[in-house]
Amino acid sequence: MVRGFLFVPAVLAICGLLLAGLAVSIDRSDLFDPVFEALPFLNISTSGARSVLGTIAGAMMTVISLVYSLTLVVFTLAAGNIGPRLLETFTDNRVNQSTIGLLGATFLYSLFVLYVVGENEVPRLSVAIAIALATTSFFWVVYFVHDTARRVMVDNEIARTQRSLRAAIDRLLADEPKEEPDDRDAIPDGEGTAVPAHSSGYVTAVQAEALLHHAVEQDGFVQVVARPGHFIIAGTPIAILRQVGGDEKALAGAVHRSILLADARSADGDILFNVHLNVEIALRALSPGINDSYTAISAVDQLSASLAIILQRGAPSSLICDEEDKPRVWLELIEVKEIVGTALHPLRRAASGNVMVVLRLAQAIGRMALVCRGDHATILRTHLRLIATDANIAVRNRDDRAEVAHELYKAHRNLKRADGRR
Repeated sequence: MVRGFLFVPAVLAICGLLLAGLAVSIDRSDLFDPVFEALPFLNISTSGARSVLGTIAGAMMTVISLVYSLTLVVFTLAAGNIGPRLLETFTDNRVNQSTIGLLGATFLYSLFVLYVVGENEVPRLSVAIAIALATTSFFWVVYFVHDTARRVMVDNEIARTQRSLRAAIDRLLADEPKEEPDDRDAIPDGEGTAVPAHSSGYVTAVQAEALLHHAVEQDGFVQVVARPGHFIIAGTPIAILRQVGGDEKALAGAVHRSILLADARSADGDILFNVHLNVEIALRALSPGINDSYTAISAVDQLSASLAIILQRGAPSSLICDEEDKPRVWLELIEVKEIVGTALHPLRRAASGNVMVVLRLAQAIGRMALVCRGDHATILRTHLRLIATDANIAVRNRDDRAEVAHELYKAHRNLKRADGRR
């Protein structure tokens, strides 16, 4: 609800109307007359006040149209040069929302005061507030242009999306216990009862606490099949209920309410979606029509820093137990092998033959090997082998092959050191 160009601008605009009513009421109460008499430069005639308010209202409407036009131009550039799925992050930008809201609030404030003030009234406080709002709007528009100019720079956008990814990973891993090798053994045996989806769509969130509460209430075990980011077809299973001692239908209904579906993926709670954003930027940069290796290298560098967090700390446990330590819910949020493969497989395939990007991929794996746990070294070793295989086929120059081999050797040496790390 708070996303896009509706909620925040509308709230700020309504605040402008309320402020206008309050300012006019104070003006009519003559509460600040001593202040204005002590500050003669704030004195203004009725015609002057109406002229100032009319000028501010007209100027704000003009600037609002310019801000919307500039925003649409930025959307067009971002969709063509960076990636269309990043448009949601632009609409969620609080600077864009607050700029439109502040300009709208100033416009409605000036228009309302201009309408309600009588011919013989001198709204000195109202005019002073209007001037203050117009001044604030001017400096905020300057900041809006500055922020917009920074956001259309692809390196800044890559870094911003990866900061969001790292923050999401930190939130996910902060309070969750680490995954244990025998966690899956806690899933009860038997086929269980599948809970089919009522509609199709992307899983945007799974409410783990609600699932745990209802699983305890109905004395059952819920194995969630649908994970955030997965696309679900109506009629396919989203969860499996096992050993339910209570009302199975009630638990199935709770599962449907706890797994949220939408038409499009969202960065909130979907770790893989943030990975896809950077991969999309890199793939677009490596396409023959653009052929921008340095943008792809920037994406590889930022992704390696995000993946290193997971490789170092491991995935959170998928097993959720109740207060009596009895297994109740199985919910896989992320899998280390999947998230690393989601990032590295497309980049490796697209970069085949591009020596610059292949070298940076090998260097990125070498950097991640310095911090990864020993049980995750096999994952990186597999990707290193695939890079070597592709480079052996696509890179024909002898010196280039030697350089790639040297970087692969250094990464492999770092992985050997990681084998004993826990």
